[in-house]
Amino acid sequence: MTPFDLTGRTVLVAGGAGYLGLPVAELLARLGAAVVLADRDAPRLAAAGAVVRVAGGAKVLALPLDMADEASVMDCVQAASGLTGRLWGVVNATYGASGKRFDDLTAADFDQANRLNLTGSFILARAAARHMPQGGSMVMFASMYGLVAPNPGFYPPPMPPNPVEYGAGKAGLIQMVRYMAGHFGPQGIRVNAVAPGPFPHPATQEGSADFMANLSAATMLGRIGAQAEMAGPTAFLLSDAASYVTGQCLNVDGGWTAW
Repeated sequence: MTPFDLTGRTVLVAGGAGYLGLPVAELLARLGAAVVLADRDAPRLAAAGAVVRVAGGAKVLALPLDMADEASVMDCVQAASGLTGRLWGVVNATYGASGKRFDDLTAADFDQANRLNLTGSFILARAAARHMPQGGSMVMFASMYGLVAPNPGFYPPPMPPNPVEYGAGKAGLIQMVRYMAGHFGPQGIRVNAVAPGPFPHPATQEGSADFMANLSAATMLGRIGAQAEMAGPTAFLLSDAASYVTGQCLNVDGGWTAW
């Protein structure tokens, strides 16, 4: 047994079939957790479930999840808690973004993105807490763009800068983490955030050498993040190794926000 051991603990990973969510789920399985993968992309979810089973050999459950649908969130949490009888941890690696330029963004686009980033996250956390014991932990995925603004000069035309509704939503999520840490603290439940820095999807990496060079140069380490590098910090915050850490946002960005 080590402070990082998660044996017998059920952890729900919302967005667990995603680019950053899947390595988190794999590591949690290796640490002994019973992993509940939740995602709205059914084929990707099935493939992710197979990967996590191979990685850890622990209990793995794959569930559909639409963060914009309250009933879907509630059903997912209920099913996840039933895997071992209670829910130890929650990782929320979901996000919403339109990808549109500022002048092209509609009110509906803004609302839809933050139905996922904010409202969905609130519903998920409140529902999960009802099934969590003292010592449980939640980790919400924020973003460096919830802390700093995107530099338009980093985005070579015709690439639009990171969209405003995404950054606004992730900034709101960081504040909600602080609020929920205070709210759930008396129950012994910890709530923290991780803020990924430049972790572009492979399709983005292949599509713009200039953009990749700009991202790398803006970090203190001179490189973008590798896909698996969000897993360790997330697992740390879930584990007993972080038992006195709550209400914090851990920046995993190669020093991007520390200049």
